[in-house]
Amino acid sequence: MSSNISHAALFFDAPMVSFGVDSKFDQRDTLTFPSRSVVSGLIAAAMGIPRGDSVRLAELAELAVVSIVFPNAPGSIEEDFHTIGGGYPDSMKPLSADEHKKNTIVTSRYYLTGSRSAAIVSGSSEQIARIASAMRDPVWGGWIGRKCCIPATPVFQGVFQTEDEALKQLRTLAGLDDGDRPRIFRECSPTDPEAALYPDIPVDFESREFAPRALKEV
Repeated sequence: MSSNISHAALFFDAPMVSFGVDSKFDQRDTLTFPSRSVVSGLIAAAMGIPRGDSVRLAELAELAVVSIVFPNAPGSIEEDFHTIGGGYPDSMKPLSADEHKKNTIVTSRYYLTGSRSAAIVSGSSEQIARIASAMRDPVWGGWIGRKCCIPATPVFQGVFQTEDEALKQLRTLAGLDDGDRPRIFRECSPTDPEAALYPDIPVDFESREFAPRALKEV
C-alpha cells in the first residue's frame, strides 16, 4: 500500500449505541456493526461540517471504512418504546401525516447495548491528519448514532501507518486474546456475490439522503 495512506482507529464503547440505516420516523433500527453513517457523522461533527454540506460529505465518502465487531462484546439489540403527545390534550399533540388529525405518535427505537466495536478509516495521510486534529479538538461534540449514545471511552484512538497496526491497537482496547478473531466487514463492489447493500453513505444529513454501501464479511 502507498506510503501516502494512513489509517485512523475509532473505538465504539458506550452503554448503548445505534448504527441505524434506513430508519423512518416511527421505526429506528440499528445494525450490529458500525455503520458508515455513524463514522461520517462523528468525523463531520468534529470537523464542523454542516449537516447539509454535500460537497464536504462527498469528500468523506472517498475514505475507506472497515467495520469491526469484537467477539467478547457483540452486544444485544434492545427496543426503546416511545410515544409523542401521549397524555396531552389534543391542542398539544402532533399532527398526523395528512395534517388533518391530532394523534399520539408511537415510535420504536432500537439500540445495541453491551457492545464494543470499531472502525478503521483509511485515506490520504493529509486527509487523515486533518481528521485526527479535528477529533482531538472537535468543533462539535459527537455521539455514537444518537444523542443519548455518549462514548464511555474516547472514540479516536490514533493514526497508524498500516491497517494491521490500527487493528492491533483496537484488539488491545477490546481485551481480545491472541486467538480471538473479530468479525470484519469490508467494503466491496456491489456486484460481488457476497455483497450486502445498505443505504449508508451520507450524501446530505439534513435531507436524510444516503447512497448505497456494499459490504461483505471477511
